[in-house]
Amino acid sequence: MKTNNGKLEILECPIDRTPLNENLICEKGHKFYMIDGIYDFIGKDIETDKILETVAPLYESVWAPLGFLLTAGNTYSSILRDSSNFIQGDTLLDIGTGTGKIFDFAKCNTCIGLDTSIKFLKILKHKRNNVIAIRGDARSLPIKSESIDGVSSMFVLHMLENPALGIKEISRVLKNEGKCSIGVLVRGNTISSILSKWWKIDLKYQDYYISNLKDSGLNIIEYKTLGPWRIFKCKKLGHF
Repeated sequence: MKTNNGKLEILECPIDRTPLNENLICEKGHKFYMIDGIYDFIGKDIETDKILETVAPLYESVWAPLGFLLTAGNTYSSILRDSSNFIQGDTLLDIGTGTGKIFDFAKCNTCIGLDTSIKFLKILKHKRNNVIAIRGDARSLPIKSESIDGVSSMFVLHMLENPALGIKEISRVLKNEGKCSIGVLVRGNTISSILSKWWKIDLKYQDYYISNLKDSGLNIIEYKTLGPWRIFKCKKLGHF
């Protein structure tokens, strides 16, 4: 999956979709960087959730386990394990990976974790050095089309102003018959109402996700309701 110079072959420019050379420069001159073992396709400082940034060192050990136990009635690890079992494959991508906890359960030869937070990605590299860390945008992934066997995106797409863009990107990078597991917070629940006000986000209804998944060629195999959360397990249609 890597060339002799260490560049990941499935990477491409997220701006114009042209290939990258060994210096991470695309055919049209856009340059990207490797910083502390992290592929950086954003380059500039962007606004991230201040609360999550603060709790990053305790996110996977305290914050997430407690949060999901209270809101979903399930353990954080069990949710991630179930999702990773569904998407098993040679090359896996986790969007909004945080500290990369899902890779404790996922079976993959090429394991890729993408996030916008340098702080979280540094923790990922420290704890799970086998995972390829990418700082990138879920709305324009620096990944070649139809190059990924399985994609997970747990509890991040609802944070986007337009989650449909993230769904389309998941479909684009998935191989035909590839699988994805997507966890989102949906509108219509007291807990989700509280969380949406806290995070200052405009949540979508469940039907929004169902419609956009289908429109993007992702066939819903199964979905679960865990309190205010929905977990969609999908398979990309072969002809899409």
